[in-house]
Amino acid sequence: MKRFRNAIISFTGFRQDESARSGFEDGYFREIAPLQNSNTITFAPRTWTTNIEHLADQLKRQGVERVALVSYSHGQAAATAFSRYAYEIGIDVDLWLACDPVYRPTWLPRATWTQPFAFRAIFKTGKIKVPQWIMRTVYIRQERDLPRGHTLVPTAGHQVVELAGVYHTYGHCEIDEAPEWWAIVKEELHRWANPPKAIEIPE
Repeated sequence: MKRFRNAIISFTGFRQDESARSGFEDGYFREIAPLQNSNTITFAPRTWTTNIEHLADQLKRQGVERVALVSYSHGQAAATAFSRYAYEIGIDVDLWLACDPVYRPTWLPRATWTQPFAFRAIFKTGKIKVPQWIMRTVYIRQERDLPRGHTLVPTAGHQVVELAGVYHTYGHCEIDEAPEWWAIVKEELHRWANPPKAIEIPE
């Protein structure tokens, strides 16, 4: 039976869920869903509180070896948690694309009722540590209003963490619809899903 080797997973922001459309959802169906082929499967956006263990376990059962993550706002908490668990069970998460990622203490459960404990962090200049097994991370953030995206920092020397833009024309609730963001997503995921083939050198 043919199995998908690659998977693209996306996580929504704090106020987004499957019950209503959002700019992040629109962008997924426009730019990410068309990347599905015989080797790569895509998943409609999951909430930031989704059970990442169940999702990763399902991918493992189905033979997925490699995952790219796309997140918006508090979705970064789900993305980093997913990558940690995926690493433990042998799935390679090597690309993360983050839109205005908002810091949240890692000790806080990813649940709405814990949000009052996270408010202080939102107003600080926090740094979000990128798990060391994620080889490439590209993100954007805005400085127009609160909450605003925080800085992503590598945790190992081999990582590439690229801030692709800081915007003042979009607020936090608008930036997930920004065409500049989705152009980055399209380009990065196309390159990730279609890596250059190794050149065979004749003996």
